[in-house]
Amino acid sequence: MLQVFHPSPKRMNGVSRGVYRRRLSHSREMEVQADAVRDWSKLPPDMLVLVFAKLGAVDVLMGAGLVCHSWLEAAKEPSIWRNVDMEHHDVLRGKKKKSRDVLCAMAKAAVDRSKGELEVFAGSEFVTDQLLEYIAERSPSLKSLSLDYCHVSNEAFTELIIKFPLLEELLISLCPFVNGDAYEVTSRACAQLKRLMLRQGSYGGESDGALGIEMMHELRYLTLVGSDITTEELVAIIDGCPHLERLCVRNCCNIVVDGALRAKCSRIKTLILPPLQHVRCRYRFHPDDTIFTDKFDDWRSS
Repeated sequence: MLQVFHPSPKRMNGVSRGVYRRRLSHSREMEVQADAVRDWSKLPPDMLVLVFAKLGAVDVLMGAGLVCHSWLEAAKEPSIWRNVDMEHHDVLRGKKKKSRDVLCAMAKAAVDRSKGELEVFAGSEFVTDQLLEYIAERSPSLKSLSLDYCHVSNEAFTELIIKFPLLEELLISLCPFVNGDAYEVTSRACAQLKRLMLRQGSYGGESDGALGIEMMHELRYLTLVGSDITTEELVAIIDGCPHLERLCVRNCCNIVVDGALRAKCSRIKTLILPPLQHVRCRYRFHPDDTIFTDKFDDWRSS
């Protein structure tokens, strides 16, 4: 009878299991020693710049840029600071939350390091009138601005917006004092504006949120949430913005959607409107209302 030879489980490729384990342990020890002696400060600056750009402004300011002198120098590269997102980080909430003064100081440092190349800025409730003025004076190339729940004044906003002729994206979410003629000023100052997202709430008065939007003739994407806009004003916007590709209207209580309005919107590729024969709302939008689901990143990538 033919006998088949089976190698012993105690041997692996001609090497005993004990020897194999000793070799593996030795290899791991060598790797640990190599990491211990490796000088991370010698990494090429261009590689560090790529890594820092992925980390984001907050993490570079709070840690990565403070490791050593070479890392600090790499962290000063203006290209890292073209996109400063201080709206979606742990330092804005919970146990890690920083004070308004600290966050404003960090934002100013990021603006300084951009050396005029800042293109995207996203901030939340820590943003002040003074910070807006600081950004406006040093960021002529800004293309995207997002303000979420910021108690900045209408005057500060209008003074800022006229200094951004290259602005293409504007997101204003629950900023109670930005209203009235702010959007009319925006329509005149930002001729290249293509994306506008306006989320309003109940502030005890009429918001006039639609004023001037019909003059933003280059708009491609428009989202209105919780606005006092009327059906007639929405029609004026549709007529005044012939390039609209996406229109999202949510919780706007003064709009009645009927066949005529939908026919007016027939040329718009992506349309999100309330149901037909929409009944006037009995309540206004609340900041915690889960009906608002659009996130800034999703909206920008749409």
